[in-house]
Amino acid sequence: MQYITSTSTVCTGLGFQANNPDVPACGDCHGIHTISDARSVEFRLKSPELCAKCHTDEKIMSKYNISTQVLTTYVADFHGTTVTLFEKMSPDQQTNKPVCYDCHGVHDIAKTTDPTKGLQIKKNMLLACQKCHPDANVNFPDSWLSHYIPSPDKYPLVYYVNLVYMILIPVVLGGMALVIATDVYRRIRTRGKPAHAAAQKEK
Repeated sequence: MQYITSTSTVCTGLGFQANNPDVPACGDCHGIHTISDARSVEFRLKSPELCAKCHTDEKIMSKYNISTQVLTTYVADFHGTTVTLFEKMSPDQQTNKPVCYDCHGVHDIAKTTDPTKGLQIKKNMLLACQKCHPDANVNFPDSWLSHYIPSPDKYPLVYYVNLVYMILIPVVLGGMALVIATDVYRRIRTRGKPAHAAAQKEK
């Protein structure tokens, strides 16, 4: 998790040592009497849900100005959708799609603004992307929306383009459906009638 403190690199251990009640202790992630192997496929596939226990909590995240849309945006993304399908359909099969800690780290999670590791820093994001996409160029991270759903305040260009498509597509498809429906109706009405008779009737 990410915490706003006086240090540039922040991990759960530092927050725990500082008696921050919001940070998870070892047992919160690894369990107590049912400790699972963190290297297992099952742990990896369930890790997004594990992180989301805190990262979707509005009460905690509002203190640090962190988006609570993290799980929603992850699952909606190609990476998250694939991991979710693997978890449900092939829970014993490994996936090469990234989960939270592949990008953010494990015990060395830093603030997103950290100059060395923070993922809001473009060069750091590029390095994270290149772990799986070695050919990624400097513009590759520009498509990343930082776990925020586009809005007039956050990524307005993406928001308004999506809005145009949300209006345009139903209008175009609805218009096409109306044209087809009226054509089908006309054909049904004129079925079996001579062409000239049908034309006279339409007049």
